[in-house]
Amino acid sequence: MQKISEILRRNLEFKILSIVLAVIFWLWINSQVDTSISTKNSLNVPLDIRNQPANLVIVSNIPPITVRINNTQGVSVSDLYAYVDLTGAVPGQHSFEVKMNTPQGVTIESISPKTVILTLDLVKDKILPVDVSITGKPEKGFVVGEYQVNPSVVNVRGPTSILDKLESVSGEVNVTGAKETMRVARPVTFKDIKNEGIFAPDPNLKSLNAFPDTVEVLVPIYPQELASKTVPIRVTTTGQPAEGMMVRMVKPVPSYVQLLGDEEALNQIQYINLSNVDVSGMSSTRSIDYPLNSISLPSGVSFMEGTKISVLVTIGPSPIDRTMRGLNVEIRNIPAGMTAERITIDLTVHGFPEAVNALNAEDISLWVDATGLEAGSHPNTTVYWSVPAGVSVVGEPKVELVLHAPEENE
Repeated sequence: MQKISEILRRNLEFKILSIVLAVIFWLWINSQVDTSISTKNSLNVPLDIRNQPANLVIVSNIPPITVRINNTQGVSVSDLYAYVDLTGAVPGQHSFEVKMNTPQGVTIESISPKTVILTLDLVKDKILPVDVSITGKPEKGFVVGEYQVNPSVVNVRGPTSILDKLESVSGEVNVTGAKETMRVARPVTFKDIKNEGIFAPDPNLKSLNAFPDTVEVLVPIYPQELASKTVPIRVTTTGQPAEGMMVRMVKPVPSYVQLLGDEEALNQIQYINLSNVDVSGMSSTRSIDYPLNSISLPSGVSFMEGTKISVLVTIGPSPIDRTMRGLNVEIRNIPAGMTAERITIDLTVHGFPEAVNALNAEDISLWVDATGLEAGSHPNTTVYWSVPAGVSVVGEPKVELVLHAPEENE
């Protein structure tokens, strides 16, 4: 027991000091974990955006908000935030009042700033091509062919003011040390017409969104001793689609392919023909995979590794005729002092059903030109017309134009 007592008394001052420091450290740790405030304090709080219209986006910085509070109940700091209400907001730069939630036991003594200026812009969509940057060098003795990207275009949604600067979206593939064809997925990024990156003014805001936001890039890598050639693809079809339907478009995907082989043999190939794509009985648009082994190539020539070919066949209802009755014909350039009798006409238009059936009378402009004509009846006067794109007028409409001289009007 005496030995134990001696051990306990040894370096007693340091042991007591260690205990005191441990207690102080424990109290400090607990004070950091407790985020409640029980006195008057100034602190920064997040700014929440409420009721933002779906067709608007913020394109300016969101400033920090500083508040001074009197917290008598020890409410947690995490319960405090500021907000602005964008109900009814319109595009442009506007000032909004900063408001605070006030938990029970908290008094807001001041808010700085009391208002914030936010710039709002209309949201729109834009279809943009995908440009891929190939960086690095492949393994010695290998070369890089022309890349293919799928999809080749993406839909980008964002503020009008930013989209107007955007000509394409970008991707990057590093081929350093590669000795075989690469097929990789890459996220799209945004660059303006000066090839500079476009970012949101506020890092917390994502101002641009691409759909899809990643693309697949095929980068051909092949031995240097082989020649390569890029040739277009042509398509021919057989058969007839379903009754009342027609083939509106046949498009190979991709439109070009890259071939490898002997240079002399490649020089003999001007295009690849995809023959006998059967559209019999089709009633809707389809994408048809085309097997490479059904395409005959000269000896020593092959497709680039990873090549895939499909044919997009767009099917839609056949064009129809529609007669629109009693349309008003405007009479232009009536000679001075003369009057003209009102003219109406029945007009037949031609086009795809979705365009023709949507037509209203106000979508069509009809007029005749009375320049230099004398009083009287003018049968078979040519009717000029203007109709929406995708619609045409059947035949050459004629009308009778009747002009009355000044004395006839007295």
